[in-house]
Amino acid sequence: MDLVEVKSLNNKGDEVCVYLKKPGTKELTEAKLAYNKAFRKALESGAILKAKLVDYVREQGVWDDKKEAEYKRLVEEIRSGEALLSKGGVTLKVAKEASLKLKETRLEFQSLIAERNAYDANSAESVADNAQFNQLVVCCTFKPDRVSRVWNTSDEYDNDSNEQWASDAASRLANMLYGLDPDYEKNLPENKFLVTYKFANEKLELVNKDGHLIDSEGNLIDEEGYYVKYVDEKKVRVTKDGRELDENNNVKVEFSPFLDDDGKPVEA
Repeated sequence: MDLVEVKSLNNKGDEVCVYLKKPGTKELTEAKLAYNKAFRKALESGAILKAKLVDYVREQGVWDDKKEAEYKRLVEEIRSGEALLSKGGVTLKVAKEASLKLKETRLEFQSLIAERNAYDANSAESVADNAQFNQLVVCCTFKPDRVSRVWNTSDEYDNDSNEQWASDAASRLANMLYGLDPDYEKNLPENKFLVTYKFANEKLELVNKDGHLIDSEGNLIDEEGYYVKYVDEKKVRVTKDGRELDENNNVKVEFSPFLDDDGKPVEA
């Protein structure tokens, strides 16, 4: 059988190598059984069906006409921003501003639908989908001998799911099965524009013409988001108005003694 090698690290920093296969009839059957079992259990536990989700979130006050109108507005703004970047024909300044606005709009959109999506993730179908995929991971992940499965049950996989190598294996399998784009963020129109025209680096962080990190307003920052200035190419942390910070990120000041009512220094 054709296997794909996946190399990664465990949480101790040691290299781990596993192999993946594309599921065949046997693996798909096991996964379908896991889906049916989880779906039935979810319904018995009171999970809602996706078909009833729209009404349910409105009943719970999670969604209303105001949020629906905001949802449609944001979708339209995203479409318009993407169309502008796709068409071109505007100045780089206009395109950059449109890209930054589009990034903000996507964040607003994600924040708006986050709570609704949480209900969707707990629907009977979503719970069953997760069980089905987890079973596929179990069925299709092999040890370096390329014969033995890494896990025998979904519970065993769950115990390792916080390990980077297990996460990488699951992500790679998802890409194989569903054609998911591992570079989804990089390939968003706004990010492609910003990187292509050197307004952002490969990590999608905003940069100036010298390649220094900046915020959306153009202020120099470091990797932790502190404002900085450069002194002989060395970063010095500062406040937004330019006052230097000390090693504890407090504003540097030169202490002067406190004064008494006559204006004379008071010894501590």
